[in-house]
Amino acid sequence: MELWFLFAIAGMLFSGLSNFIFKLAAKNNFDSEAFSLYGGVTSIILLTPVVLLFDTFYLEQPVAAGIIFVASIVAAFIGVWKVYALRFIDTTIYFPLFKLLSPLIAIMIGVSFFAESFSGKEWIGLGLGLVVPLLLINRAESQRQNNLLYGLMLVGLTGALSASVAAAHKWATDLSPNALTLTLAAGFGIVVGSWLALILKRGVVAGTQHIVQVENKRQLLIWATARSVVVSASVALVLYAYSAGGSLAVVHTIHSMYILIPIVLAIIFYNEHWNWQKATAIVLSVASLALLG
Repeated sequence: MELWFLFAIAGMLFSGLSNFIFKLAAKNNFDSEAFSLYGGVTSIILLTPVVLLFDTFYLEQPVAAGIIFVASIVAAFIGVWKVYALRFIDTTIYFPLFKLLSPLIAIMIGVSFFAESFSGKEWIGLGLGLVVPLLLINRAESQRQNNLLYGLMLVGLTGALSASVAAAHKWATDLSPNALTLTLAAGFGIVVGSWLALILKRGVVAGTQHIVQVENKRQLLIWATARSVVVSASVALVLYAYSAGGSLAVVHTIHSMYILIPIVLAIIFYNEHWNWQKATAIVLSVASLALLG
């Protein structure tokens, strides 16, 4: 079992936990822009000493930090829109569709722009990974949603942008493999992106006042800090996976399997719908991982 595969698996697990925290944010009606902004700030505070101790601020190609920075601004908007999407539709609708669209686009980008190729076994594994979401949706699910149309629009938007962010991560690590330093650059991008999302929604003065006076600030800060730790670990591990030789298509497909973690946790803690299709999806996901590893 190769090192990049272990990094990809670990990154997927942390990402699943971080996305369940998105569900907590939606259930508690946390302000999505403030949640993302606070998380970005705390990730910078926590990551700076880690980089000083275990990495270097020197990059072979400084443009790599710029690529990660811009991609993370986009990722911040994705995070904001995920919270909105989860107010309209269940995790059992959002994450399967998101997981189908994003890896599919990443595979096309990997083949087209990174000249990636796969063995027969890997193609089967990628195919299984893409089939899994189809098991997670049926007509009865749509009847339980608050606003299916808006939710599906946000699925399409966040899925396409997520694949683009993953491609940018792959590109940056090809230029400079300093995963921790690049993760710190991502933290700055998240802060800028969250701030832009906030001022676009409320304006500069009102946005600043809103951040200072946001409701449930203490609880929001606790969960935003917890997510910043988890998501920073996830980003760093995925960057390590790319640096260690993992392809965009395979690493992103593995990473996208995090959907099973928030789905299971949402069923346990929020009594969201459970059926045999979801159990089958878990089995197929494990089979897909076995073929990709």
